Amino acid sequence: MKILFLCQYFPPEPGAPAARTHEHAKEWVRMGHEVTVVCGIPNHPDGEVPLNYRHKYVYEEILDDIRVLRCWFLVAANTGRVRRSIAFISFMLASLYWGMVKGGRADVVMATSPQLLCGLAGYGVARVKRALFVFEVRDLWPRQIIDLGVLRNPWLITLLRGVERFLYRKAAIIITVAEAARRELVQSGVPPEKIHTITNAIALDVFKPQPRLGAMRYRYGWGERTLVMYIGTHGLSQGLETVLAAARELEEREDLHFVFVGSGAERESLIKTAEQGGLKNVEFIPNQPRPDMPDFYAAADICLVPLRQRGVFLTNIPSKMFEIMACARPIILGVEGQGREILEEAGAGIAVPPEDPHALAAAIRALADNPEARRRYGENGRRYVEKASNRAEKARELIDIVQRAFS
Repeated sequence: MKILFLCQYFPPEPGAPAARTHEHAKEWVRMGHEVTVVCGIPNHPDGEVPLNYRHKYVYEEILDDIRVLRCWFLVAANTGRVRRSIAFISFMLASLYWGMVKGGRADVVMATSPQLLCGLAGYGVARVKRALFVFEVRDLWPRQIIDLGVLRNPWLITLLRGVERFLYRKAAIIITVAEAARRELVQSGVPPEKIHTITNAIALDVFKPQPRLGAMRYRYGWGERTLVMYIGTHGLSQGLETVLAAARELEEREDLHFVFVGSGAERESLIKTAEQGGLKNVEFIPNQPRPDMPDFYAAADICLVPLRQRGVFLTNIPSKMFEIMACARPIILGVEGQGREILEEAGAGIAVPPEDPHALAAAIRALADNPEARRRYGENGRRYVEKASNRAEKARELIDIVQRAFS
């Protein structure tokens, strides 16, 4: 098949949407399909565009035999509601135009959400090319940004909910990344026969167990300290203030060191909070290249996966869980719902209530004092992803669903 995929973020940009699209597309190419990805010029998460992407409206490249069209749009850092909204609209228009003009012939057009407007562009391109439209729902927008208080304007809420319903109605196939999200869409009236769940997974040859005393411990001088590590977006959804509060509660433990790796809208505020609180056991490292992530996980003794306590997160499965499990590291999970179900099924760590710093501190203390438990949780996690979360298999599952729609 000829597959045209619209996704705002794509490598070298970090993050789960970019990684999922890239790894699926690589597998589809290996299967013999032709894949074109329409994405934005690299800028995420800080809004800085590399010099070599500042001169044209669209850049055509080949990455792992995938044809990539990188579109210029009004980029914005991962902060500020107005600027990010403008960036979303701008990418919608750019991807719609270049998808139609340079996307080539397509049998199927896929678009991924968030954000919703990317899905709207995908539908427009599919109509023009008379192609099957597949809508991938990574998070339930606009519900997530409403629950987090990011979106309060009643008119905009009504508008985005209308867009959401429109896309569910027009998509021939809807792909969710969590079974709980699929159930919620069915309950809201979306025909169940068009919704399929393809969970997040991991490239097992990239994310794999490695010795803890490796490159990153040498680079940052961490030595033999017990590292409690968070890697990922520092945003509203994660509630990382809880981690800082737990670090403050554990200040007397000189063997513990908290490491935050990544960037996001709340990063500067978190750094300021740590400095004002005089926290000496906390370190912030800016966003790092994705190829370095396995080395950071290898250095970690305990990995944190927190989210705020919001109803919408009951349907979320944080993708970093799979990376951590693949690297055989124990997880402390501050997430309810399906994320917790997976952790408990895998036996890969300890679950604590979201936004509860005392419970988090107690769990960190327990794991720090029990290396055997850390080893056991890590090995359990690796076994789980080897069995249930192979990225190549998930890519094949998704394409099988699409091919059945043509039969």
